[in-house]
Amino acid sequence: MLEAALAFPLLLMVAIALVQFAVFAHAQHVVIGAVQDGARVAAADGRSVSDGVSRAKDLLRAGLGRTASDVQIQGSEEGEVVVVEADGSLRTIIPWVGDATLPLHSRAVVAKEKFRAGPAN
Repeated sequence: MLEAALAFPLLLMVAIALVQFAVFAHAQHVVIGAVQDGARVAAADGRSVSDGVSRAKDLLRAGLGRTASDVQIQGSEEGEVVVVEADGSLRTIIPWVGDATLPLHSRAVVAKEKFRAGPAN
């Protein structure tokens, strides 16, 4: 019985840590996907950076719910490329840590679409 009393809290902490890791991995993948898709939209011919940032924000809201408000999306044009970047944090679910957060970051750089004439025949 004593072994169970010692092992149970340890197993519970491991289980909570695994759930926290899964939630963090999901949130990071959502941020990466949203930034990549936002950059792709912004780089499309006839689209603007604000279109891409808007798309990224929509995907963040769909994938993270209210946690998406803790992630800021920024976009810019740098010459022939479009850059969309996300920075934010994810609150932990571990009860004994208080207000601890995990960092979320992603950056996508995509070349702008434009017509490039091929070699003349």
